[in-house]
Amino acid sequence: MPSFDGSPLDVDVTRPLPGTGNTHPLIVLLHGFGNDKHEWESTTDVADGADKYHWNSHWFAAHGYYVLTYTARGFRDNGPRASYQPSTPAGVTPTCLPPGGSACPPTGTIRVKNKDVEVRDTQWLAALTALAYPDINRDQVAVSGGSYGGGESWLQAAKQAGSEYWSDWPGLPRLRLQVAVPKYPWTDLAYALMPNGHPGGPARTPVGEPYQGSDLYSSAQGAPDTLGVGNPIGVAKSSYIGGLYSLGTANGVFDEGSPGPQRNGPEPFTAWLGRVDAGEPYSTPGRADDPTMTHVRTAFSGWHSAYYQPGWRIGRDAGRTPAILSISGWTDDLFPPVESFRMFTYLKSLARDWPIAVVVGDIGHARAQNPPGVWQAINEKAWRFLQANITGARLGRTTVSSYPTRCTGTATAADEISADRPADLAKGTLTVDYNDSVLLPPTSGAADPDAAATDAVAGGTITSTSAGCRTSARPVPVDGYTATSQPLPTEHTLVGIGHAQARYAATPGTPTAVLAARLWDVSPDGAAVLVSRGVYRFDFTGYDARSGVVQVPFYGNHWTFPAGHRLRLDLAQVDQPTYRPPNPAVTATLSLSATRLVLPLRSETDTTIR
Repeated sequence: MPSFDGSPLDVDVTRPLPGTGNTHPLIVLLHGFGNDKHEWESTTDVADGADKYHWNSHWFAAHGYYVLTYTARGFRDNGPRASYQPSTPAGVTPTCLPPGGSACPPTGTIRVKNKDVEVRDTQWLAALTALAYPDINRDQVAVSGGSYGGGESWLQAAKQAGSEYWSDWPGLPRLRLQVAVPKYPWTDLAYALMPNGHPGGPARTPVGEPYQGSDLYSSAQGAPDTLGVGNPIGVAKSSYIGGLYSLGTANGVFDEGSPGPQRNGPEPFTAWLGRVDAGEPYSTPGRADDPTMTHVRTAFSGWHSAYYQPGWRIGRDAGRTPAILSISGWTDDLFPPVESFRMFTYLKSLARDWPIAVVVGDIGHARAQNPPGVWQAINEKAWRFLQANITGARLGRTTVSSYPTRCTGTATAADEISADRPADLAKGTLTVDYNDSVLLPPTSGAADPDAAATDAVAGGTITSTSAGCRTSARPVPVDGYTATSQPLPTEHTLVGIGHAQARYAATPGTPTAVLAARLWDVSPDGAAVLVSRGVYRFDFTGYDARSGVVQVPFYGNHWTFPAGHRLRLDLAQVDQPTYRPPNPAVTATLSLSATRLVLPLRSETDTTIR
């Protein structure tokens, strides 16, 4: 089908089974990066038994939904990859690259979910589907998708909040989006790909619940409505960025700077990647970013990310609050839970009763184990949420829920905990005072074997069948800083985003520095399992002082440390290939002291150990 600008798109529609009603909702299922329309298609309700279990074209059609699946602009259709997927043919036109799909230059190129391109593609196709099938209820539309599709699902919800109609093309049916279910999504793509570790800024006019934009559960490029300006550019997730670029070029074609149809100007993705790879300095004194980095930051934040869309405030003022259930992974090193947490906090600050809920578990991108039992419980929750809101969002109390991460055994629905806010999952605090002093030169950590062993991409994917997690590869401390606590006298359960903390002083004359942190669970026999990691980028051109106290936020986890286990903290400037290493020529040596861990605990206890 030609899209709104004529670019060919490879589309499937699954019709609802007979006997499921006279009018039907429509759900759009959006695939992940490098995938195609087949990802959410299935000939059974069970599908893969996990992420797609009771969340696929067969399930929704059996329950009375029309299902729209299509290959996103710029990607090829390589055919079904799983036995449960139907053998729907690839769309083929003369302008598309073989073997078919939506990789159709010059306009059919990857735009990484620009709100003026792929987001409009989805709305256009949904309107065409409603035109073709008059029994679709135009006021009952939902979207869902994972990763690439999760980021778009959030953007689609922002579009509906900001407009009376979600899809309002002249001559086509007007549609209203009621529900979005993003899975392992981003909401600030600039921060997700280059985290800076700085807490988010305050909302401009908070109402309802106090906005917690100053805490680590809202870390971002900047405050809402700022186009992602306010915090320094972060540290590139090199292994993921490189892997995604390779995947995109293998399964499609990136846009390299076409003038439209996006209103924010050309987006030359290969040139942007080259500038990111070139490294610091990204800024000059006075917070003046390198011009290319300014373009990257504002484009990826303002035009590719839900957090910065003005529609949320417009929707609040107009009484439009689409229902959203955002699903994130504690062990997802690409799009960790802060991507959902910041939106929960922000939307609840706009409207206390905004129907947004969050679910977190050991799920998502590589390093996550994705246990089938947890996915089945989450999808059942998502189905109930969808059905409760598809006829119109229900305002009221919603929660943040969490399932634990386990290296052996499997979490189940019975292990779920919930709270009114992300930070309220924890009720106490565990503080580990190491009180060490150390010098970290720009190359510290470069010789650490754990850097490669713990990388989500280079370290290999862990599945639930391997019954294991990332373990330490070094018998003794190597390079950087490492400290291990005394054995825990009792069991403690971490749940939420903790941080590593230290007093720091940076050598003068250099514009930047990096502090990467890893948290380990060390058993009595010395085996160490990676619990979480995080990174903070100092920018001394106007964002950070030359000395002070730094807090490096972890990605977070829901993890139990048994009695007798010890907590190990690693600090370094280099954690490669996970993060792009700093440029020694412009990077300060960091002098650290008073090192400590601060972790949120499920139990109502405040404990300090050394």
